[in-house]
Amino acid sequence: MENKNKIITSPFEKIMNFRDMGGYQTEDGRRVKKGIFYRSGDLSKMTENDKVVFEKLGIRTIFDYRDDGEAKAKPDPIFGNVVNIRIPAKGNVGFEMPTVTLKDLDQRDFLQNINEDNFTKMYSQLAFNNPSYQRLMDIVQEPDQLGLLHHCAAGKDRTGVGGALILLALGVPRDTVLVDYLLTNHYMKPMRDAMIPILSKLLNEQEMQQFGDIMSAKEGYLQAVFHAIDQQYGNTDRFLEGEFGLDFSKRQQLQQYYLE
Repeated sequence: MENKNKIITSPFEKIMNFRDMGGYQTEDGRRVKKGIFYRSGDLSKMTENDKVVFEKLGIRTIFDYRDDGEAKAKPDPIFGNVVNIRIPAKGNVGFEMPTVTLKDLDQRDFLQNINEDNFTKMYSQLAFNNPSYQRLMDIVQEPDQLGLLHHCAAGKDRTGVGGALILLALGVPRDTVLVDYLLTNHYMKPMRDAMIPILSKLLNEQEMQQFGDIMSAKEGYLQAVFHAIDQQYGNTDRFLEGEFGLDFSKRQQLQQYYLE
């Protein structure tokens, strides 16, 4: 697995888990161009300085995976030259996306069904028959709509699967896709470290473990996506064609656009 050319610092003051998805090597030795695909968490707390930085990135589309309630509570910023698209990615997954506010954690109610097994099950379902990812992959095929910033609340789960789909379509091997996914743990570490002393006074040992399940990008989560792809389609190529219409010729076109 590689981790070359990845910048481990964010240019933003108040955007969590932001990064450029470029720089990764594909199976044929080319690399994903930088400045095309970005991923992040919630955008609602952008500072004025953040907005200045954002407008220099050449982003034309903000793609939001969040549900109605999440977006209403923390709306995305509006930029004059950017199209905002929001299609909830949870779809038919029978699992409520967790929040991580101290108020919710103190109430504890949402922790009842949050554990590693449920997260793994959620991941295994997300990539299939999902209108959000289907629209995402349509946008990826339209260079005029890019650069693209796709995000959810933390930029970990729904964004993690979306990022994996983009990189797989570009021919990035699975072990490298996993590297990109796990970088979330680095970007979210300052927030986790700040919350742990407070939470340790509110939660018992089991609940702290559940908090870790919520706030961590675990290898097993994304491997559940890969396993489900192989179970349902046999391999990545058939999956990309079956779910998104990305046959060999369309993927070649994508790679011509976005690889160097």
